[in-house]
Amino acid sequence: MPMTLNNYLEDTQTFLRDANQNLLDPQDIIKYINRARREIALRTQCIRVLTPITGAVIGGSVVAGGSGYSSSPTITLTPPDFPSGAGPLPNGSQGGTITAVVSNGSITGINVGYGGAGYWQPSFSITDATGSGASITPIINTATYSQINQLNQGQEVYSFSQANLAPFPGVKSIYAIQSVSLLYSGFRYSLLCYSFSTYQALIRIWAQQWQYVPAVCAQYGQGVNGSFYMYPVPSQAYQCEWDAYCLPQDLTTDFSVEAIPDPWTDAVAYWAAYLCYLSLQNFNAAKFYEDQFNRRCLTYSNAARVSRQVNPYGRYAGGY
Repeated sequence: MPMTLNNYLEDTQTFLRDANQNLLDPQDIIKYINRARREIALRTQCIRVLTPITGAVIGGSVVAGGSGYSSSPTITLTPPDFPSGAGPLPNGSQGGTITAVVSNGSITGINVGYGGAGYWQPSFSITDATGSGASITPIINTATYSQINQLNQGQEVYSFSQANLAPFPGVKSIYAIQSVSLLYSGFRYSLLCYSFSTYQALIRIWAQQWQYVPAVCAQYGQGVNGSFYMYPVPSQAYQCEWDAYCLPQDLTTDFSVEAIPDPWTDAVAYWAAYLCYLSLQNFNAAKFYEDQFNRRCLTYSNAARVSRQVNPYGRYAGGY
């Protein structure tokens, strides 16, 4: 079972020998528990996400309403154009049950009953015995269409805070990016990443934006206020994956989602107890729990990140 706020409270109060809550206000302990969770996320990098590049269709923007349409034209969504290969629908899923809103023979809107999965640049087709001239542009869910998951034509700068982390319950924000990968012409490749000083001096040298497929990036700023610059500036929309390290949302109730995975959850109470004893001016006990926390973070990280042999069969003619 995932850890809950009450589980953390019980563990921390056990270390404090304060089950009756005589020493500290529980609200203060909750504050220290959430600080401990952030400390673990930063030290161990255990909350790691790969931003999604596809999603579901949630609606449509009517570009032209046309004329002469019956009350129930048939609207069909194209098949998934970019299945992600990730569960729960690795091959995508065909969207359907799409109905049109018709007023005086003109299509004014649509309702999407099921938006499917695995879409990036889909399109609608409209079939009707009498009507013609309508055009509808699909709207993809914001988890896919946010600027952090897609590079936009003419846009050089992309901030961490633009990432829509809704697909990852319990995740609050990105504080660091490990790598940036671009999807172009059937390939997924990682951009060269330089320091911003090098990027500014040697790469970003054309004052008038040169638009092409980005090949180089550089981080500017740090933490949750960080951002990445891309060059050449995108000449069109490109799918972009960010391998990101994240901070968790605060736990406020037992229904809050815990994003920190086991086994690192076992270390939370130790850092919370350390902060509690600091607030009580018991520095010896604080030092003890700080040492216990440090030991467990290291132990859990070593245990979870086993070393691997790239090729157990050795080198052979195939070159792998």
